[in-house]
Amino acid sequence: MSSPKRTATVLIAALLTAALTACGATVSGSGVPGEIDIRSLDVGAYPTEPPNAHDDDPIPAFYEMYKLAAMRIADYAISAYDIDPQMIYGNRADANNARLMPSELGNETAMSAIAQKYKMLYGFHSSGASKDLSVATSGTWPTKKDNNWFTATTMILQFPDAERATAAAREFHDADFAAQEGRNQPVSLPKYPAAHAQWRPDSPFVRVLLPHGPYVIAFLLSVARPDLPALTALAESALTKQIEALAATTPLTDEQLMTLPWDPDHVLMRTLNPDGLTGPESSYYLVTGARGIQHYSGGPLPDHREYIGQQLTKMNAQQVAISWGSIGIRTPDAESARRAVAEKLFLWPTATDVAPPPNLTDATCVENKQLAAKKRFSCILAYKQYVGIVSSEQLLDAQQRAAAQYAVFANSR
Repeated sequence: MSSPKRTATVLIAALLTAALTACGATVSGSGVPGEIDIRSLDVGAYPTEPPNAHDDDPIPAFYEMYKLAAMRIADYAISAYDIDPQMIYGNRADANNARLMPSELGNETAMSAIAQKYKMLYGFHSSGASKDLSVATSGTWPTKKDNNWFTATTMILQFPDAERATAAAREFHDADFAAQEGRNQPVSLPKYPAAHAQWRPDSPFVRVLLPHGPYVIAFLLSVARPDLPALTALAESALTKQIEALAATTPLTDEQLMTLPWDPDHVLMRTLNPDGLTGPESSYYLVTGARGIQHYSGGPLPDHREYIGQQLTKMNAQQVAISWGSIGIRTPDAESARRAVAEKLFLWPTATDVAPPPNLTDATCVENKQLAAKKRFSCILAYKQYVGIVSSEQLLDAQQRAAAQYAVFANSR
């Protein structure tokens, strides 16, 4: 008969043996990695690391800094669609400096001389319309096709101070008014007595300028037919909306202009850049908020501004980058990014599903509707809170771009 002490000793030994055996036990099956092994992806000849992979963020030249300022102010500029929701189409946006002025403001040579005189820091302009048609601004006064009922160009020009903005606005207007060969008439805006405006009674256009602090806010607007009350109401509404939008930001000093951060959240650096070109370009290499990027419809993005805005809203987009045809989007969380893929939230209408990239989950590819996108095939993919959209005329190339975009996301910090 065993003693209690011996029985307890045997029991403890058995328990220890069982515990040690369990710690060293072999479990059948294989481990599942937290992310895809990017070595298994077919990336073709595309890069798999971001341009700043070695902590060397690109620094724009001083003469390019006005482009960064324009991308920044794009988030606070109202679009034609904001002015009137009938204007669903965009016709590009662009940056301006004192030597490169928008033709929608008037004769470019005359406007440039005034901008240089008053030391304009930078400018931004964005156009849109109710039809997918542009406005001709090469003559002394703009023209358009009769079925392009509503058009609008928003222009924001910043000067070093309010005094120079006020003087520049007056001289912009006076020089343009004098060039109209006596065919134009001044227009009074009751809500904005400091505004300078003019129209031509046989034309459906009005041109408006208003100094607002160090800014000159300008619009070139049109309605369906010559109608001064309608143009006046549209101009006053546009000025009100633009002043409210600018209240959410602060003007730049000339020193701040030269030290603006370039892609501080590294959304652009995370976006596939096939040729490694890293200079800021309004049509090809830029980053803005989800609101600002809509100004670039009709340029690097398709021209249907309303559709682009709806898709970005659905995926809760926070920032959007365009990198030489690739699109990178930051959302608030991984769930939003995966939903963008599951719901195929491309920024243009698509036709049919096609094969996704091999070995790449959270990705899907489509053939686009004819004329809806710039390329025939597109793929959308998710990585954590980021969404990538790539396109190509060839499906295999689109798939390889998508795989490379995933790798760039994974290799970015």
